[in-house]
Amino acid sequence: MLESIRREKANVEWISETVANLRKRYGGRYIAVRDRRVIDSDKSLDDLLSRVRGRESVTVEFITELEYLWLP
Repeated sequence: MLESIRREKANVEWISETVANLRKRYGGRYIAVRDRRVIDSDKSLDDLLSRVRGRESVTVEFITELEYLWLP
């Protein structure tokens, strides 16, 4: 269980660090990441989940097409 949490954390950190590059290739899509590598992507969350369901330590995130800037 602890190892699974560590892998999830590593995937989330990697996505955060590389989001600019991911946005160029996967903007507007959901990505599935395992061991800090994109293993699949799709515009449909349901379709992506159906393909990765049951795989261990997979993180799924939506990559926006644009970087958002929040102003007060």
